[in-house]
Amino acid sequence: MAKFSRVSSQTKITASSISKALEEVKTALGQDAIIVATEERDGQITLTAMPKENLKPFVSLGESSSGPLYPDALAAIKAVCDICDAHQLGHAFCDQWLKELSRDFSVMPVGITRSLAAIVPFCSSWIEEISTKQPIILVGPPGSGKTVMLAKIAAVLLSQKRKIKVLTLDTVKAGGALQLQSYLEAMNQRLLIGESYLKAVLERCDSLENDEVILIDTPGINIMNEDDQNFLYRFSHEVNSPLTLVLGADMNPIDAEEIAKNFYFFNTRYLVTTRMDMTKRYGGFLNAAMACSLQIIAYSNTPTIGDGLHSLAVDQMIEYLRPVG
Repeated sequence: MAKFSRVSSQTKITASSISKALEEVKTALGQDAIIVATEERDGQITLTAMPKENLKPFVSLGESSSGPLYPDALAAIKAVCDICDAHQLGHAFCDQWLKELSRDFSVMPVGITRSLAAIVPFCSSWIEEISTKQPIILVGPPGSGKTVMLAKIAAVLLSQKRKIKVLTLDTVKAGGALQLQSYLEAMNQRLLIGESYLKAVLERCDSLENDEVILIDTPGINIMNEDDQNFLYRFSHEVNSPLTLVLGADMNPIDAEEIAKNFYFFNTRYLVTTRMDMTKRYGGFLNAAMACSLQIIAYSNTPTIGDGLHSLAVDQMIEYLRPVG
């Protein structure tokens, strides 16, 4: 039997397992509830959660407001609705975009870029802002492209003359560690393999040089599986650092949103998307980002390690969204 207690706007729920605690959180606070703290004691799991609406935005809306302009409000509304329909963006996404767009109707012509940035956080300067105190930790479902993405990030950092330390926990997938190791050997870098290195690597964060970054790859996680949930719970608790979700751009929008919501429970705060070259419809990762306020930091459009990793600004996203050919 789960136990409940409420402190201000936050609710604490204690249960015998992480899956039961998550179920009780969703029942009490809704599917979009946010986990703000976790604790394990005497075989019991305690989750501290709050409704999503109590969460403050992660980033300011200071992105570029350049982009297409429309002669009046009706033309701008039609443009947004056409984009949402073409890219399979859901009703909730479209409603939020139109609600934010209405703030711009006092000035003609009307732009739609600022309103998109208001509901989906973009950070086009992410690579320059990477901190040595916060490792880059990639998580995601099997086959999402985490390993290749980590190698791409490593290549970008090395090209900027930064030092890297790379650890993989992906000892489950056949050849997973070997794949990353082959990429790193081509860059003259060593790969650490297995959880035995995790504690030492995390402790090193506090003493890293200013130009050194830690990169961590994880096994593919079926977020609907209880064993995988338990792994992610314990791992996120140990690293105590925001995680980055990797999703394929060609993923079904409903599935992508559901997966993102489940990963969000485990301190996932950023999103990168892969396989942008394999689809012309981007509703999947945009729905996921908006549903959980995940900050979009990069995308990939080729499997080639030395190419195809890009930052994503909101005005660039608008150009990708219109029109669909």
